Amino acid sequence: MRRTAVSVLLALTMLGAAACGDEAAPQAVPSAAPASSAAADPVASLAFACEAADGLYATLNKQTQAHIQRGFAAEKRGDAATVAKELAALEPMFLAVSAKFGEAADRVDDAEVELALNDLADAASTAASFTTFAEFGAMQQLTVSAEFVLIRKCRYSGYKMVNLV
Repeated sequence: MRRTAVSVLLALTMLGAAACGDEAAPQAVPSAAPASSAAADPVASLAFACEAADGLYATLNKQTQAHIQRGFAAEKRGDAATVAKELAALEPMFLAVSAKFGEAADRVDDAEVELALNDLADAASTAASFTTFAEFGAMQQLTVSAEFVLIRKCRYSGYKMVNLV
């Protein structure tokens, strides 16, 4: 029981501190291209990357966490139908987030941030293919390095992260 609770906590933590965002926010995935960004300017490009990443982490809101919690609970009690239903509900969201991270990576001028965004795109794509909720325990390994780069680079540039902290 304790192991499952730790796994749930780990998955929820790694799926981005979404509780810091607007709880009433819709599940829609925001555009990875903020209107105020200018990809040609390295400073604006870094601000763009920070804003895009932070916005994408906001998509991992309370509704998404609810799917994960229900999935963990269903997996624990052996309810394969509910596990499949919850994984199916999460798949399109993770695929959309993966694509948006990839788009943001294509537009950033900082090689380290580009790699971090691509790593997060890969992690989201991997999460979309999970067949069990136990696999969500791997999210920390998949995202921690990229998140660290973004947090460090964004903080250094003066961008205040809200959802990726």
